Amino acid sequence: MSIKRAPILWLSLIAVLICLAALYRLFWLPRFPISVLEQVPPDKFPVFRDPGDKRGLKKAVSASLAYLDGRRDDEQLAWTRHNSITVGALRETLEAFSCLLKENLHQEAFQEGIRRLFKVYRVRKGRDWKDPRGPVLVTGYFQPELAASLSPSKEFSYPLYGNPPDLVSIKLNEFDPSLPDKTLWGRLSGQRLVPYYTRADIDLDKVLKSSRVLAWLRSPVDGLMLHIQGSGILLLQDGKRRYIHYISNNGYPYQSIGKWLIDQGLLDKDQANWPGIRTWARENPGKFKEALEANPRYIFFKWEKKGPLGSLGKVLTPMRSVALDPTIYPPGALCFLQAPLPLDKSIHRRARVFQGFVCNQDTGSAIKGPYRLDIYCGEGDRAGRLAERLRARGSVYLFLLRDTHK
Repeated sequence: MSIKRAPILWLSLIAVLICLAALYRLFWLPRFPISVLEQVPPDKFPVFRDPGDKRGLKKAVSASLAYLDGRRDDEQLAWTRHNSITVGALRETLEAFSCLLKENLHQEAFQEGIRRLFKVYRVRKGRDWKDPRGPVLVTGYFQPELAASLSPSKEFSYPLYGNPPDLVSIKLNEFDPSLPDKTLWGRLSGQRLVPYYTRADIDLDKVLKSSRVLAWLRSPVDGLMLHIQGSGILLLQDGKRRYIHYISNNGYPYQSIGKWLIDQGLLDKDQANWPGIRTWARENPGKFKEALEANPRYIFFKWEKKGPLGSLGKVLTPMRSVALDPTIYPPGALCFLQAPLPLDKSIHRRARVFQGFVCNQDTGSAIKGPYRLDIYCGEGDRAGRLAERLRARGSVYLFLLRDTHK
C-alpha cells in the first residue's frame, strides 16, 4: 500500500462506519419508553430492609465512589436513554448513603433516613406487561475456579489467548459524539477492515495457533464457561492461583449454547445448565463442536493481580455488585433489588427472597435493555450453583439524593 493512498483508504473506511452507525441508531437500536423509571412518592416507599452483610455493602459503595472520584463532576451519565445525571449528583448520593450506613440505625430510623434524604425511582413495567411478578429478569454470574497449566499437554489442551496483535477496535463516538457508544472489532485484510474470526475459526480451524497463549485448560467446556463468565481463578499445577480477566472480544454477539441445545431437542430445559451441558459434552464430543459454532463470540484475556474486576475497573463484591445496561443506568449507581433466590427443593418448598442494596458495577453482553440484571454471586462451586439456577423476575429501585440536580 502506498503512503499516499493509506489516508484516503482510512477516510473511506471511517465514512462507511459512520453511515452504518447512523443506520444502526435509526433502525436497529432498541427503543424503550421514556418512563422506564418512575418516581415513587415518599409515602409509597417499600420497606428497604437489608438483612445482608453490611461490610460487603460498604465495600461496594466505596468501590463505586472510587470509580466516580476519577471523573469530572459535570460529566453526564445515562439516566434512561432519554435523560442523564451528572457524576457529581451520583457521587453525592453515594456519599450520603455511606454516611447513613455509618449511623447504624435501627430499621425504622433507617427507613425514615431514606425517606428524608433520597428520591426513589422504580423500574416500571412496560405497557404490555402482563406478568404479575417484577419486571426485571434477574440472573447470576460467578468467578469459576478452573484447573489450568502454563504449558500444553495431553491433559491440558484448550488455549486461553491474550489480545491478538491483529485485532483492531474502532469506537464510533470517538469520530462523532452523536454516534452510538459502540465498539466495532475486526482485522485488516489487505486494504479492508473485515470482521474478526469466529469461535469456529479459532476453536476448530486453529487460525490463532501462532498467537500468544496465556494458559491451557482441560476442555472446550471449561473454556466456554470462562468466556461466558468473563473472568476466573486458574488453579495451576504448581499450586498457585492466578486471576485471569476479559480484555477484548471478536465483535460477535453472544448466542446461548444452552438455548441451542434445547432448540435442537438435545437437552430438556431443566438440563441446560452447566452441569447438564458438561455431562452432555463429555458424552457427545463430536456434536459439541457443532454446538460451539452456535456461539460465534470469542473472548480474549489478560492476567490480573486481583479479581474479579467489573466494568468500572474495581473488584466486585458478592451479592452486592450487579451488571445493568450502561446505556440506561448510570455506572456506580445505588440500587435496591428484590428477587427470589433458588434453593434446594428437597429441603425448602419456597424460594427465599433476596432483598438488599446493590451497586451497578459491571456490564454483560447479554445484559441489554431496562429489564435485565445480572448479580455477581461470588467465586467457586457454591457461587456457581447459585448463579446457574438463578433466573427470576424481580423489582429494582434506584436512588438519587434529594438536593442534587440532574
